[in-house]
Amino acid sequence: MNEDWRKKSRSAEGSIKTIKGYLYARIQWIDETTGKRKEKLRRAENRTKARTHIKDMIAELENHGEETLNADKMTFSELATKYEKTELVAAIYRDGRKAEGKRSIVPQKSLLKPIVEHFGRKPIRKIKASDLKAYKVERLNTPVVVEVNNKILNDEETKKKTRRKYRIEKVKKERPRKVATVNRELALLRVVLNFAKNNRWLIENPFERQKGLISASAEVQRDRILSHEEEGRLLAACNGKREHLKPLVIAAVDTGMRRGELFKLQWKEIDLFTRKITVLATNTKTQKSRIIGMTQRVYDELSKLWEISPKVENDLVFGISNNVKRSFVSACNDAGLIDFHFHDLRHCFCTRAIRAGVPHLEVMKLSGHQEIKTFQRYLNLNTESISNSANMLDAYLTLEQSKIERIEASNAVN
Repeated sequence: MNEDWRKKSRSAEGSIKTIKGYLYARIQWIDETTGKRKEKLRRAENRTKARTHIKDMIAELENHGEETLNADKMTFSELATKYEKTELVAAIYRDGRKAEGKRSIVPQKSLLKPIVEHFGRKPIRKIKASDLKAYKVERLNTPVVVEVNNKILNDEETKKKTRRKYRIEKVKKERPRKVATVNRELALLRVVLNFAKNNRWLIENPFERQKGLISASAEVQRDRILSHEEEGRLLAACNGKREHLKPLVIAAVDTGMRRGELFKLQWKEIDLFTRKITVLATNTKTQKSRIIGMTQRVYDELSKLWEISPKVENDLVFGISNNVKRSFVSACNDAGLIDFHFHDLRHCFCTRAIRAGVPHLEVMKLSGHQEIKTFQRYLNLNTESISNSANMLDAYLTLEQSKIERIEASNAVN
């Protein structure tokens, strides 16, 4: 008897209703939880369309439930708001590990902004696979506009008044938007739409019908590393007001630690006696702790910093909590380094460690990489290593050829 009631409670009845001169398809059903009668209206152009709406609504209710049925008019802007409130929340840590939330919210919100601007008013049910492709094309064709400081020489009269040789004016410059940036936006869009599907507001994610939209192979992978001569120039440029950069640069290039990991490093995680650095799980991108050994020059730099510090274990080792982009760019300019970023120092560590003979898996452990595909991006071939590999192959071929010649000579004698 109870089963009959439940079966009856799921059944929905449809009808066509006129409200203020407009036709509406209406279905009514009994809510399983409360036992109350509910209804859903959907406007129709004519009676034929209304009958189609009735069939569609009954199918949605039976196959996907009430949540899906009631979300037919949810816009992407409304969905994004729900996603932010539910998913983009500060991380909660327990026992040194992230239990819930996200470590970095600001970058995600920044990626979400152009997506909302594009799809905001559009109902999520009406976002098609072709719309995703159109968004990608539009973003790739929209250049990035940035403001840069332009140094302008003052005229003689202005020099006398201001006592300044130059003045700084903001100038807008454009550059092409990177494929990697658009890929990250599309990846987030896919996550948000999956969030809607998991909550039964969306029946199907349009990404399921548009394969290959996010193509990592189209991204330009950075392979910039420092030569030892370039490194010397960079360290020489870390002086005066930029003196704080020297230990940071040496630590980055000799440990492979990420910038955020270096900034968050505290003295309690430094063991000068055993010459070990402990990177806590809460400070890593992969949420896994690791231990890194110190080279002699890293040990020397950290020892100097410890001696001049207040010797408080909870203090930051490098005393930096935000960014060094401006001073690092300035140092690179003075050193004559073209197209070099701070993260490339980590690249240098991985490449040099491999060339020094450290096994690949050990380098991965030291650098904190989890995926071999990601790690392989850091393995560079320079002119020297390319020549070395050719010389090694030459030596192998010469050895094999000499073996053949000895066998042939021996056979000739016999």
